[in-house]
Parts: sequence; C-alpha cells; structure tokens
Amino acid sequence: MKSIQYNLYKTFMNKRARAILLCLVSMFSLSAQTPRKDSGADGSNPGQPVMLGFRVPEEFWSHKFMIFENGKYIKQTLEKYRGKPLVLDFWATWCPSCIAKFPKVDQFKKIYGDHINFILVNSFDIDTKKIARVLTGEGTGRQPTETASIVNDVYLKQLFPHQSVPIYIWLDEYGRLQASSTANFLNDDQVRGMVERMKGGKQ
Repeated sequence: MKSIQYNLYKTFMNKRARAILLCLVSMFSLSAQTPRKDSGADGSNPGQPVMLGFRVPEEFWSHKFMIFENGKYIKQTLEKYRGKPLVLDFWATWCPSCIAKFPKVDQFKKIYGDHINFILVNSFDIDTKKIARVLTGEGTGRQPTETASIVNDVYLKQLFPHQSVPIYIWLDEYGRLQASSTANFLNDDQVRGMVERMKGGKQ
C-alpha cells in the first residue's frame, strides 16, 4: 500500500514539476520576444546610451538644441534630419584635428546633397563666443564651416558616451546606430556606402 501511495505521489510530483517547468519556459519565451518598456529596443528610453543596432529614442528628434547655423544661434530640434542617414561629428574648440576635418564634412555635404545629413556637436565647451569664432574661422584665415553645430550639449553625450574627440556617430535612415568611429572611418567609401544602403538612396 505504501508503495502504491509513493508511486502515485511520485507521478503527481512529476506532472506538477513538468507543469511548472512548462509555465516557466512559456514566460521566458514571451519575455525574450517582447522588449521590456525600459529596454530601449523601441527607442523609448531617453538619456540612456544607445546600443549598436538600436534606434535612438523618440526624444532624440523632438529635443530642442542650441544650434549655430548661418552665423547665428537658434533653438531647434533635429526633426528635419529624420528619414535620412545622419552623421554626428563630436568636436571641441581645443581639438585641432576635429577642426581640420570640418572642410571634409562640408565637401561630403556638397557631393551627396540631401542624401545624407551631417551635424557637428560640441559637448565640451561652454563659451559660445569662442565656439562661434572657431566655426566662422574668425581670425584664423580658415573658411567658415558650412555645417551646423549643436553647442552646449549634454543630452547627446549621454546617448553616445565618449571621452575623446573627434568621434563620429553613424545613424541610418531609421535612426539606428550603425557605427561609432574615429576620423579614419570618415571617408568617401563609408559615406557612399551609407547613402547606397538607404532605401531608394542609390544615386
């Protein structure tokens, strides 16, 4: 009798264990397929670093930045850059190699027109007059850059953390982070590749 009771108990426990295991597996599968609200997979986690292959948060496009463009400072969002590849060029006034790359960025803008966007980003300097002098080439004999620059940035440096400059952030037309690179990566092959990979972007 004890043996029968033991076997029934053992069978019951095995079924129960299988049921519990099945529930756990189902829950894990659902969790693995459904991004958590705070995972950033849907771009909804503002201020958190963007991982390679993930989209920038929606706030990236609606956040108001101070931008130096056409010789003056304006408050503006990045909404007009949406839907096309975008390269963020992080720089600082104390970085000669950053400033030396401005003409190259201007050249890419002329070559590829509105097939790809570029914007400079200064997250290090707070002296807006000094920044304006650098961007306009005032007193240096350099041509002013034709590329707009975000200044006094805090937000973008949170999304794309870095300690040194220049750093280039490559976003595709969907706002997904494709690469974070140094200046060596900023060449015609890479820029053309971004343009040609864009939906309907072949010239």
